[in-house]
Amino acid sequence: MSWFLAVIVLSNRVVITEVMANPRGDEGAHYPEDRNEFVELFNAGREAIDLYNYRLTDGDAVDDIRIWTDSTILVQQPNVIIGTTWLKPGGYAVILDPEYTDPEAQGGFVQPYRFGDSTLILTVGNTTLGNGLAINDPVIIFGYDDSSSFGTPFNSGDGFPANPGDGFTWERVDTYGPDSVDNWAVCPETSGCTPGRANAAGLRIDIAIAGVELADSGPAVSKDSFWLRVEVENRSYVFSPAGTIRVWFYPGETVAVAGLVPMKPRSETGYVFTGRYLPTAGELWVKAVVPGDRDTINNLARLMIYPHGENRLLSPELKSFSPDGDGFEDSLRISYQLPVPGGRLRLRVFDLAGRTVKRLIEDQIPVALHGQVCWNGSDEQGRGAQSGIFLVVLDYRPKDRRIRAVVPVVLIRKKG
Repeated sequence: MSWFLAVIVLSNRVVITEVMANPRGDEGAHYPEDRNEFVELFNAGREAIDLYNYRLTDGDAVDDIRIWTDSTILVQQPNVIIGTTWLKPGGYAVILDPEYTDPEAQGGFVQPYRFGDSTLILTVGNTTLGNGLAINDPVIIFGYDDSSSFGTPFNSGDGFPANPGDGFTWERVDTYGPDSVDNWAVCPETSGCTPGRANAAGLRIDIAIAGVELADSGPAVSKDSFWLRVEVENRSYVFSPAGTIRVWFYPGETVAVAGLVPMKPRSETGYVFTGRYLPTAGELWVKAVVPGDRDTINNLARLMIYPHGENRLLSPELKSFSPDGDGFEDSLRISYQLPVPGGRLRLRVFDLAGRTVKRLIEDQIPVALHGQVCWNGSDEQGRGAQSGIFLVVLDYRPKDRRIRAVVPVVLIRKKG
């Protein structure tokens, strides 16, 4: 793709800010994958720009930018601008597949996008964007003395672009920043895209509890107390405001409340809390709260806390978990503590009918008396196990002895 060198210049008045290469729905003539691709542009200059002489390429075909003339788009989107190729300063344009308003559309997802006010709608003088945007296609738009790229076309070995997920776009985080891997993010909106308006990736606050664990060293506390380490991440591309962290035993016994400091984009920090062991095992919850954080699923975490001094061979981190890919409790961490060294260890997951679901550790001689393993909810064939109660079974055989422990856990999958 050495010909890319001929069209990249440094003006960047027009900037590619969002690319939809993987629309939701099936592919084929008249189907969503064929008609719902788009490329969003932003005029970063101080003057209106006529995009009529601009061209778009995905590395496989070159298309001329053309006026959108089909007024049927105004039935659902009366707020957009058609019939011109002039883009105002600070304005957005969306280049749509010519068949976006296909009257013979099949497979659903008909005109699915909601464009920002005064979005300029454009198209190309061919039947597709490029030869149809693939998830690994870079995109370049260029005029006589201006160009912008998506997908780092000069570096084909960086693995970018990649698949953002079905129905999701890649968004440029900093509109005025470079076309680099760290300046693109998957759109965090549930709709999957933000055509004709500011990108969500560059605006959305996302604080997450990245880790919760009992620490094995730290400040001096009594034997009836524990101390807890909590890792907090700012996963967004903007500064997060101050907030709070609360730690409590379910259903309501508060352990600690502390202030959460403002955090830089893409940064992390740690907090330490001290609490007292309960007489019985209990669920310890941690929650971070900051203003403006709309993704609150990852603001929560929990951990089973067992009574101090209780000798447990097998200690699941949670009573239940939900490996459904939402970033919250997608795997179950299981700790074990062995009484003597030198034996062979098996750690398996069974269903209630006694069938082996997953072999986590198989006939190993552990190098230490304590360890951890994780189960992601899959079976021996890598398929996701269905919702239900499962038994985690530890079988340890030091010399002529057999030591066994069984703990039930609940796997929960969302319906639909």
